[in-house]
Amino acid sequence: MNDKGDRRMIKATVQCLNVGWGDAHLIQLPSGSVCLIDGGDGTFSEDQDHPLSWMNRNGRDRLEWMILTHIHEDHINGLLDIAREKRVIKAVLPYEPFELPSEQLVLECEDSYVMRVFHMLNSYLELIHVLSDQGTEIKWRSMYGSNDNSVVWSDKEVTLTHLYPWDGDPLPAYEVLMKAVSTYVANGNSDEFTEILPSFFELSNDDSSVYRLSYVNEPSSSILFGGDQLEPGWERLAQRTDIRSRIWKVSHHGVQDGFNSRILSWIQPEHCIICCSVERSTDFQEEWDILRSRTDTVFHLTGDRAAGTMSSIDNGSIPVKIGM
Repeated sequence: MNDKGDRRMIKATVQCLNVGWGDAHLIQLPSGSVCLIDGGDGTFSEDQDHPLSWMNRNGRDRLEWMILTHIHEDHINGLLDIAREKRVIKAVLPYEPFELPSEQLVLECEDSYVMRVFHMLNSYLELIHVLSDQGTEIKWRSMYGSNDNSVVWSDKEVTLTHLYPWDGDPLPAYEVLMKAVSTYVANGNSDEFTEILPSFFELSNDDSSVYRLSYVNEPSSSILFGGDQLEPGWERLAQRTDIRSRIWKVSHHGVQDGFNSRILSWIQPEHCIICCSVERSTDFQEEWDILRSRTDTVFHLTGDRAAGTMSSIDNGSIPVKIGM
């Protein structure tokens, strides 16, 4: 990504890291700045990469943009690792801060799943706190909630646009979270809070952001970052926006609820990038083979790339690299 020969010929470079079952996508802007969309699950191992490791390998001491599509461990944990170690200039986050009960109160319910969701939400609040302490300019994604206000950044005719959710789109996970929080704040009782909380995890994908990277002189080379958005959200988005894109970072790791023939018909990609480890992908290969038989789209699996290896997609002025 820091190859000087490539940088003279291209407008921007995208690298989709192999972070196992998780998302971490780096965009090097024409100015040399770096934007990171999601950060993976925070695992440091020989079998998968970590965006913090990528920054260290490439001598990067700061991110110009940090973006979180939604709150799940396999998207947020790596961002928190970076925020603790590196300078972050600007960040786009899904929700404004909210109040959680104390960990001790939640522990009393003796439910490991509830504790998992609590710790995940607490990590999000910690991310906000760490970024605020270092002076990061935090922007809530609601700022980009309409066609007129959808551009996150534009750098020498390369633009990142926030396509979903916009004002009026349903946010079922956020609604559940606000119900749980307001119940706790109103009566100070954590019982109802812990009963409601697990629903947030189950609904968080529905709240996921969708972004598109494009170059004004090559509209056919656009790249769609789907986060973990699911079919109902894609249908809502496709009804208002032409989402046809040459490359689609497949949503929800290739699971059928976010990757199926209906969604493919709306996006019509030439290339699909699936963020999943080889081990986890075996559960979905049969479904993917059926999709392959119905389309000319080329499928790329981030987990296919061994340590130190990458594959590439020739995409005009915005080439894409896949792997570690």
